[in-house]
Amino acid sequence: LKPFCFEPTVEDIDNRIYEALRVNPIQTINYMGRTSVHPSNWCLCKKCPTLQTDKECICCFEFDNISKLHSNIKCVTKLPYFKKIIMDKEVLNITRQQMILKTNDVKRKKMLSTSNLENKTWRFICYKQFTHWINSFTAIGKGNRVCIPACVVQTIRNKYPENNGIYIVYLHRHTLGTYIK
Repeated sequence: LKPFCFEPTVEDIDNRIYEALRVNPIQTINYMGRTSVHPSNWCLCKKCPTLQTDKECICCFEFDNISKLHSNIKCVTKLPYFKKIIMDKEVLNITRQQMILKTNDVKRKKMLSTSNLENKTWRFICYKQFTHWINSFTAIGKGNRVCIPACVVQTIRNKYPENNGIYIVYLHRHTLGTYIK
């Protein structure tokens, strides 16, 4: 008798499910084809837009660690915590100072240290802040990226819009190196 002989292996997992697990290790999400259907087919909070790629079309209710925070509120973006921790400029400035102190990347340090930040930089800080807030017990960093729910991305983009309306899509760790030099 061999212990664990009936446990599934990585080879047993369908490629789409395996890919979904890498996007959100907390819960399996099948996000394939979401850009071709209306958000009401996959969004439970009723606040998610269709973003540019299927991987970005994820609702806050699909993340176990986020949906636990919801209680009676329909969307994570409506939580008082979200408004204070993610959208409050004073809190973001504290986060910005911490990021400046922690980073060894000269280019990032310069981007964060300018007196008049671009909206692109504020979005970056918001995304980082949200990721750390929601995934506080998960190691996040180089090589371990997570998607942010579409409703959160949209809320942050609405507050800190890009002048030309063109945004960078979610980059998986394999494509990240070829895009950012």
